[in-house]
Amino acid sequence: MKAFWIINLLLFQLSWFAAAKYTDVAAAVIFINLALHFVLSPSRRGDLLLILLVPIGIAVDQLMLSLQVFTSDSSLLPLWLALLWYMFILTFNHSLKWLMHQSLAVVALVGAVAGPLTYWVGIQAGGLGQGWPMPQMIAFLALVWSILLPVLAGCYRTLMAGMRREAGTSLVGGK
Repeated sequence: MKAFWIINLLLFQLSWFAAAKYTDVAAAVIFINLALHFVLSPSRRGDLLLILLVPIGIAVDQLMLSLQVFTSDSSLLPLWLALLWYMFILTFNHSLKWLMHQSLAVVALVGAVAGPLTYWVGIQAGGLGQGWPMPQMIAFLALVWSILLPVLAGCYRTLMAGMRREAGTSLVGGK
């Protein structure tokens, strides 16, 4: 399904909106969107492989929550935010696939701009609380995301290359 990237984009945006504005139902909405993604996805195997990257994002957000860069009702990362990481990582194979093939410098720049912007909008919408003064928070998030997104992109490239090698080997009569 060539147009699946649009479905992926819409599912992610719906998930993000629920997480930012309706945290009481966000986990359920995101879980349903994850299920829909896997029912409709033309690349389930590659998508499942990407789930290996989710703990990186969850660990980074948990660290930022622990440092009180942003705040939540609990000292543990909310379930909806952890599930949102699943939806975000799945965009790498679909709606953000174009970004995964850019230079790491471009990926870092996108991370430095888009990362802080999403947290800022999420805080404005009430999904999270502001922990640090806004200028320091934005600067720190820009630094974190200028590193995090290229790391995730590099891991994505490694995972997909391994999957292609494995598929090529099995097609040629290997293991």
